Amino acid sequence: MTCRTGTTLALLLSLCVAPVATAATAGSGATVDASSAAPTANTAYLVEFGAALQQADRGDSLGASIIIDRLLADPRLANIDVENRSHVWASAAMVAGAQKQGAVVLQRLQQALAVNPRNAYARLRLAWSQMVEQQPEAAADSVVRAIADSDGAPDMSPQMVWQLDTQLKHQPAKRLAVLQGLFDSEWKIEGIEPAELWVVLATLQAEAGQGDKVAATLERIDAPIPLVRLRADKRFDPYLRRDDPRHDPVAAARRHIDQLRVDAMLAPGLNETAVELSSALMVAGELQDVVGMTETLAVAATEATVAPPGKGRYVAWMLDIRSRALRRLGKPDDALAAQLLALRMTDPQGDTVSQNLNLASLYVALDLPLKAREIMQSVGDDMSAYGASTQALIELRAALQLKDAAAAQRARERLLANRALAPDHYRESLLVDHRMDEAAASLLEQLADPMERGTALFDLQGVLRAPVLPADAELHASWEELKQRADVQAAVNRVGRIDTYPLFAN
Repeated sequence: MTCRTGTTLALLLSLCVAPVATAATAGSGATVDASSAAPTANTAYLVEFGAALQQADRGDSLGASIIIDRLLADPRLANIDVENRSHVWASAAMVAGAQKQGAVVLQRLQQALAVNPRNAYARLRLAWSQMVEQQPEAAADSVVRAIADSDGAPDMSPQMVWQLDTQLKHQPAKRLAVLQGLFDSEWKIEGIEPAELWVVLATLQAEAGQGDKVAATLERIDAPIPLVRLRADKRFDPYLRRDDPRHDPVAAARRHIDQLRVDAMLAPGLNETAVELSSALMVAGELQDVVGMTETLAVAATEATVAPPGKGRYVAWMLDIRSRALRRLGKPDDALAAQLLALRMTDPQGDTVSQNLNLASLYVALDLPLKAREIMQSVGDDMSAYGASTQALIELRAALQLKDAAAAQRARERLLANRALAPDHYRESLLVDHRMDEAAASLLEQLADPMERGTALFDLQGVLRAPVLPADAELHASWEELKQRADVQAAVNRVGRIDTYPLFAN
């Protein structure tokens, strides 16, 4: 993955025998190639720089930083060719990031781009820095420029893409430019189409009056849940034939599983395909297959303390999906055991927030608020606004279970503050409090919002549900009551429809 924050960035180096040496950052495609440096002095410089990157990769970013500071001041750097010199500055920026030197990171990235304005690797890392600094519009411009300068699809991690998309929720023109650029460059997640993002793109295109582009976007969407979203929204009626098997979510679920089974045979092991296959099986309701597919993994995880190197993300998410499948099979205790394993297997330098939140959410559903609070204490503050809203909703439910009025009020205030970025969480908090008129107003507002409408309509669809746990019973009853209100039904009929599908929402 790419464009990570300092401590999570892995700087890898591949060194060949002199006089040919290549320094590369993991998965970035950015290389410092000593073979192109004809003079011996230039080759020696790049070998020294590469060794410093190796040192950083081994965990000694401080020692590497000291060496890199000296090498950046070395007059030999001026003799390195433009492409490699730019990559030297960009790689040096990432080592500074590992030392949490934000200003230095920015200065070095700017220097890398001053040397070579078409360095897409540096441009993407500049975009990440801009995202961290809450400058989503500038980040979007950087990403669009990097896409144009990339040879093929840009090297962006799914986390970066999703986070930027969230930050651009209220900047439709910038959001459209980023997603269109990703679509046109055929960006995928380890070979898998990000169909949910293409639904967002199609929505933005429709709202921008780009109907000629919508059909091309929909051609790349062949997954059940995205098709449910599209069929629910009347804006897409001109592009989707509801009687066409190509647009049937249930048929798409089978096609998706069949294709993923083939892909898994061609690329076996713990990877994105395995995660996607387990998720697709769960959506299709083949819950026992999910449990069977992940059984060996669960046994191995029970006997291990950490996941294999580089596999933590895949192991954790497959165990997370196993947990949801077990919950839907009416086995909450087994689901909890799997969720605990998912958290244990998560890469500590990766996405630990999601697994912590999922575990805490399960605890409140099981009426174990103290356990949920304990997990919340380990989450920290480094999360997106959507993650913070998820956390606040969990904290509200835990506080109500514990009759902690002060904590409940603090959670409500956080949910209100994040309402624009996470309206579904805010609406659910109103249901938790059984403030039905306000919940209805919130839902009607979503249905009236062109970009929030799809999520609201999807939430209203008739899909398969897990057995309701005792602590969730009142919330589910409030949601069903909300769905049946005349004002909600009228608003839905104006912009969409409610259908029933033998599928689980993912």
